[in-house]
Amino acid sequence: MVCGKPALARVSYLGGHLCGEHFVEYFEARVKRTVERFGLVVPGDRVAVAVSGGKDSLTTLYLLNKFSREMGFTVFGVAVDEGIRGYREYKLEALRRVAERIGVGIVVGSFKEHVGMTLDEAVVRLREKGFKIKPCSVCGVFRRYVMNRVARESGATKLATGHNLDDEVQVFVMNALKAHFEGMSREGIITRLGEPGLVPRIKPLYFVPEKEVLIYSMVRGLDTPFVECPYVVHALRHPVRHWINRVEEEDRGFKYRLLASKEIFRKKISMPPGRTSKCIVCGEPSSKPVCKACLFRAYLDRKYKEKVLEALRCGKVRLDSDSRFFIEEKVSKL
Repeated sequence: MVCGKPALARVSYLGGHLCGEHFVEYFEARVKRTVERFGLVVPGDRVAVAVSGGKDSLTTLYLLNKFSREMGFTVFGVAVDEGIRGYREYKLEALRRVAERIGVGIVVGSFKEHVGMTLDEAVVRLREKGFKIKPCSVCGVFRRYVMNRVARESGATKLATGHNLDDEVQVFVMNALKAHFEGMSREGIITRLGEPGLVPRIKPLYFVPEKEVLIYSMVRGLDTPFVECPYVVHALRHPVRHWINRVEEEDRGFKYRLLASKEIFRKKISMPPGRTSKCIVCGEPSSKPVCKACLFRAYLDRKYKEKVLEALRCGKVRLDSDSRFFIEEKVSKL
């Protein structure tokens, strides 16, 4: 479309194809404009990039490191080792190779260190309880908990994640299916501004389709092993992703219209942010007396359950209906 060289990628919304050189140029310029237009970083920021070793997070780390000198901020990676045997060790190795190549430091925090159990160990206990809570729900809560804590303790002023366009519309649909209006309102291109103890989240790949991220990562040699988390089959995201991709194949532009709908919805409902204080058990930021990570730990660990119940007795706090139900139905009856 530009130079007449063999095409590498078709960019549908540009109405044509791009060779490898022009695709990289277009992709990098697009992400940089997103960072600048939405003020995702400012000079002097210390940006932690949440890196899993997958294509999205490696691309985010690579690009922010590339932009950092010109834009006046510093970058390092934060990785979470959930303890998923046969999966996480391969992704972490890929991450270390890329980080060494581009000269970026990596800080690793583990589930075992911060929540007292690996995800594999948690899944064994979830299975014994009949999988009333899905592994991905526990993993998501623990990952966010560990990432925020490690990033904050490492001096980060921003926490960048590799969420792309596909990720965002999948979460939007899942939140809609569950009528989770708070989640639909909260999750934007930048979140958590001004909340004590929570590092603001930014998403440089917010408008970029997953396929384009894959192409870019391959061109740039950001190699990642094609291994999949063994627990993905339990996730609601799994069928939602396939449905959205199927509709997109039949109706080009469907994903962008979903993202536009999400942004319109967020502006229309404009829910006020929840008041953030500290969890009475672990002291980490929480909008409720007991944070979700501590509730899950109590559900999975009898000793930690006693710690939560003791904190509730001593604190004499008033619980919201959701927390009270969780504690009475899921924790107290262990």
